[in-house]
Amino acid sequence: MSVDGQADPGGPRLRPAAARARSADGGIVAVEAFSRGGAIDRAWMGWGALRVLSRQDWAPGAVRDEGRVANVERFLLVISGALDADCGDSGRHRVDAGDLLWIGAGHGLGARLANASATAPLRLVELWLLPDRVNAPPAVANRRGGGDVEAGSCVGAAAGWTLLADGAAAAARVVSADPAGPAAPVSDGDPLPLRQRAQVLAARLEPGLCLSLAPGEAGRCWLEVLEGEAVVLAAAGSGMPLAAGDGVGWLAGDAGAPVSVAAFGSGPASLLLLTMPA
Repeated sequence: MSVDGQADPGGPRLRPAAARARSADGGIVAVEAFSRGGAIDRAWMGWGALRVLSRQDWAPGAVRDEGRVANVERFLLVISGALDADCGDSGRHRVDAGDLLWIGAGHGLGARLANASATAPLRLVELWLLPDRVNAPPAVANRRGGGDVEAGSCVGAAAGWTLLADGAAAAARVVSADPAGPAAPVSDGDPLPLRQRAQVLAARLEPGLCLSLAPGEAGRCWLEVLEGEAVVLAAAGSGMPLAAGDGVGWLAGDAGAPVSVAAFGSGPASLLLLTMPA
């Protein structure tokens, strides 16, 4: 298994925290897994449908007016603090620590994001995925609680991961079909919808415990370590250590593709797993 993302063609690709672009503007410090804005790395324009994976620290009172964005699926996970998201006709939403917000930009949706506190910092993770169809009506939905999970020894993916967002959920119910209507409620424990055959999953592992990385029918996967330390293991037994801020992507059938992930070190590891079409 490659440890630099380049030495093993066709194998897993590591994107370490130290190699990612950083920006600081308006009280927001962002670390980007892929090319964004003026930071372009032709080797890292995205990972399949996943085009933005941004870890952000917001100063108290920081505000970002984003204007109109179209044809992306946005997913925001608040790690600490609180986010105030003004999505115009699609409503205004407070997203507290552990909560999630989905913004289906559709044919166009403007948003003003702000740290909801004038005294406390805000930390969040933002994902952008390409939808499987364009120019849909804009839609917004939120979910209370990201659902940290403690897992046993290499339990199956379905049992050991919390499903945060699921493309199948969008097909199962209509979410804010009227762009002028309010955000659709999402019941506690239900995944957020996505207009893409993708899933976003999360887990919190205590040291020494592990989880399966079996992607099911997905052809492409990305694992991001939000906090702590972890090691991904291939079927042959080789391992790749990951620290907070590191991530690794692979295709089903890759040489040395990861089959499980284990936490190690002095504290728990907080993990985010994305599965999507190849």
